[in-house]
Parts: sequence; structure tokens; C-alpha cells
Amino acid sequence: MKIVAIGAHPDDYEIGAAMRLIYHVRMKDYVVGIVCSNGEMAGDEQIRVGEAIRAAELIGMKEIYLLGFPDTEFPRVEVIKDSLEEIMSTINPAIVYSHHPDDGHQDHRIVALATSTACRKVPSILSYRSPSTVFTSFQPHLFHVGSLPDFEKKREILQIYQSQIEKGCGISLQQAMIDCKFYGTIVNRYSSYDIYAEPFCANHFVLNCREL
Repeated sequence: MKIVAIGAHPDDYEIGAAMRLIYHVRMKDYVVGIVCSNGEMAGDEQIRVGEAIRAAELIGMKEIYLLGFPDTEFPRVEVIKDSLEEIMSTINPAIVYSHHPDDGHQDHRIVALATSTACRKVPSILSYRSPSTVFTSFQPHLFHVGSLPDFEKKREILQIYQSQIEKGCGISLQQAMIDCKFYGTIVNRYSSYDIYAEPFCANHFVLNCREL
């Protein structure tokens, strides 16, 4: 399958869905990343873009699109939608991962709305959780379950974003472990081992999309 992960900034989809994306690569899916801004409001944009590219390489992505919209000053949602729609027409993915629509960061909300429109013909759209997602509104009903080695790979990917870790801007390796273990306890009813999980909400989801 072809898979697309969309983030408003460098590090967004890695925080929310790194284990899931690693799984897709393991399953030989064609994984693509789209980063809508260079994240310049939280650091040097050349450094942040470099981190995003290295993270994509470590995940095993085949391509990464850097759209370069101004951080925290995104244009109208229609502009973002048009850019995403053009990429979707080229890739024709089976699953898209993007932001949850109820988020405290305006860039995340715009990207979520643009995704739901631009990817309306994609069989499945799943929303991941970011640190600014409104917790009371994020009610996950789909979970990707991983092992400790899966989480350690996610942590290795997040560690690439040293510019954000050093500033305390969104990435906390300790919080990432707490979150994955917390969601793991929700679904850990069938195993005696500790598991780690990433939660998702569905915009819409086709169960047998591998057959399409």
C-alpha cells in the first residue's frame, strides 16, 4: 500500500505515529511524509528541515515533501488543501495519517481540515495525537500496538530532533514513553508483556483497504 503521513511542522507525525509508520515500512508499504512548514518559529529552519529529512530516512520513507508554508501564519485552508490534493493525485495513497481537528495549535487545526478535504477520496484517514491535541476531545478507538524494541526505534527517531528537545519545544522522550505505555495499558488485555501503543481516531476507515 501507499501511505502518507502529514504534519504541520517537522516532528509532528513522528511524535504521533512513528511506531505505526515503522510498521508500514516493515510491511513493505510505500511511505511518504508531507511537512507543511519548516518550523522556523521554534528554531533555525535549516536545522529543523535537516532533522525532518534524517527522521524520514530513519523511518524508511521513500519521499518527503517540504511545503514551506510560514510557521504559525498558514494561508487559508484552501491553499493548503490544494497543495495536498496535488500530492494525493500523484501518490494515490490507501491510508493518510494527519492531525486531529480539535487541537490547541492553529496550524494543526488547519492541516486537519485541509487533509479531510484534500484526502476525501482516500480510503482511510486516521488522526494521531500531538502534545497540543485537546485531550477531552481525542477519543481514540484504533490503536497500533508495539513492543519495547518498536518504542526504542521511535525514541531513536525522536532523538534526531535535538533542536526541539534542548528547548523543550513539544518533544519529551520521557513523555513519549509515558503516553505509549498509557495507551498500551488500554489494550493490554491479551498479553502478559508490557506493550506500547499509539492511539488514532478515524475520519473514515476502510477495513479491507489492502484489497482495494
